[in-house]
Amino acid sequence: MMMASTPTTFQKLRDSLTEFVARESELAKAELIPAAKHAGIGSGLAAGAAAFLFHAAWMLVITLGFGIGWLFNALAGVSLMGSLTLGFLISMVLSLIVAAVLALLARGRFLRVEAPHATIEEARATFTALTDSLGGQPSPAVTTHHGIELDGVPLDDSVA
Repeated sequence: MMMASTPTTFQKLRDSLTEFVARESELAKAELIPAAKHAGIGSGLAAGAAAFLFHAAWMLVITLGFGIGWLFNALAGVSLMGSLTLGFLISMVLSLIVAAVLALLARGRFLRVEAPHATIEEARATFTALTDSLGGQPSPAVTTHHGIELDGVPLDDSVA
């Protein structure tokens, strides 16, 4: 009797796992694609902020420094060295402001990245259903110990 029910149980388990993997793949795609998009845009904005900061250190600061220095010298009568110093200082502050704005935009995109909560919950429910369908006797690969585990990987509240 025990031999007759064993292949049926393993057949059910195999079929359930095949269906589970297909559903989980679809759910993970639906959840992870928007998260990856936000992370990608955030990374691009962060890279843009870093590139702009680097470029500003070499080009914009020098150009603005000379331009503002020339204005201080011509319009305010400040000495050449004083006007150049003020010009470079002002252009550095402007560059830092632009870099800060880009960094804040990147941070906003990174804050939109979310964990795949629905995928995690679906995995929990599926593994619970699978262990229950085996008559409460978990297989060696699926064990319950302070939550659900699959091959030693816990799927409990600490995952999220």
